[in-house]
Amino acid sequence: MTDFHTYYKQYVSWFNDQLNACPIPENPSDLYDPIRYAFHAGGKRIRPALLAAMADSYGISRECSRYPAMAVEMIHLFSLIHDDIMDSDNLRHGKPAIHVQWNINTGILSGDALFTLAFQTIQKSNLTIQNAILPVFTQSVLHVCEGQSYDLSFESSEAVRIDDYLQMIELKTGRLLSGAAQIGALLGNAVTEEIQIIEAVILATGRAFQLQDDLLELTSNPENMGKSLGSDLIEKKKTFLLLTAYSLCKEKERSLLDSMLTRDYISKHGISRIRDFFESLGAVRKTEERIKQEVDRAYQLAGKLADPQEKLIRSFTSFIMNRTK
Repeated sequence: MTDFHTYYKQYVSWFNDQLNACPIPENPSDLYDPIRYAFHAGGKRIRPALLAAMADSYGISRECSRYPAMAVEMIHLFSLIHDDIMDSDNLRHGKPAIHVQWNINTGILSGDALFTLAFQTIQKSNLTIQNAILPVFTQSVLHVCEGQSYDLSFESSEAVRIDDYLQMIELKTGRLLSGAAQIGALLGNAVTEEIQIIEAVILATGRAFQLQDDLLELTSNPENMGKSLGSDLIEKKKTFLLLTAYSLCKEKERSLLDSMLTRDYISKHGISRIRDFFESLGAVRKTEERIKQEVDRAYQLAGKLADPQEKLIRSFTSFIMNRTK
């Protein structure tokens, strides 16, 4: 078993070919063309690669893990289609989001169809594999929906705590990521103790990944990120960064921050002034410190695994945290 970065480079092109070869009906075109668009629009394919790499570490070929990996990626794409609608994000992977390229109703319906295709795809695995992985798969999907529900409810709440936010991102981001890793291990007949350690490691990595994603929206640019920047700030979405910034504000600073988090202000000044303000408060530093804590926890837990799983998990965490977009 090679490290994750090496495996990933070899895997993604092959996986994209498998995904693009997935038999999608031609009609109705308004339902299925957006799904083909989602498949071809790009994406890092981290979740299917993690699933396949984990299975490979137990001696299971990528061909044997193909359908579960495709199903996990389909669920991820389904969640992005609906998230973009709910969050009014117009870009995804540097291209118009599906609800922009078509319309909102088409986006909702195509997302629903993609959700269904994910379950059809996992049923292409043999019955033994299905029985082993379906409980983790279905629970991961439900967690994604729970996380998005919390995320939406936070927008209208002024009582969101940092711990609430961390729970939300664990559900929305971490659980599908950890579910992918667990499914890969289940394909290799891993024992329960191994599954539990893998779950905990990837949840810590997932939290760090999402915190970094929040930070990159402030410090990156649209070309790197491939999506609209500043949209979370305009919506005052409760991120670790924003909640930390508010916790560090005095009364006048809070009023100033409120005045900055508007579409007009960001359209006029961009997000650089907000970034500078967050840095002056110390919110960026505290977010970076929390990211490091989660990564350190992931490495510590990974040490409880035997090789080659320990090497894989460590290299995965390193890979995912070295991203700039």
